[in-house]
Amino acid sequence: MLLKRVKNHASRIRDFTPISDKNWKYLTGKAYEYATFIHDVILPLLARSHRLSDSGHTFIGHSLGGLFGIYMLLTRLSSFDNYILSSLSVWHDRARIFNMKATFSSNHRKVFIGVGAIETPEKSQIRNDMVRGARQPQRKLVIEEG
Repeated sequence: MLLKRVKNHASRIRDFTPISDKNWKYLTGKAYEYATFIHDVILPLLARSHRLSDSGHTFIGHSLGGLFGIYMLLTRLSSFDNYILSSLSVWHDRARIFNMKATFSSNHRKVFIGVGAIETPEKSQIRNDMVRGARQPQRKLVIEEG
């Protein structure tokens, strides 16, 4: 798979967003390709070159990386066992990520979602309500506390 070389922020926007959105300045919606690359190339490469166990892999993502983490959690359950996600940009394309069909697994995943208490338009000078966004995955995922 050949990818056109782009500036860092443009590739992050391209690779971390699961849904194409023509309203953005940069290309979006290539999370499927990036997830496939991580699952099929990066993780096997790491397993061959390092002493990795078959389980206990952790994904950490912030902002658009948190959006990508939710995407991985919904679509690529066999890639990671634990997720640490902060300030998820689930607002991307009006939170349509939660309309995606989730992959079912009987294996439990551990998910930590964090956000700053003032990451809201009312309390900070930001456009999107990250606190509300951090609560949205609970509607899609079965979450056990404890």
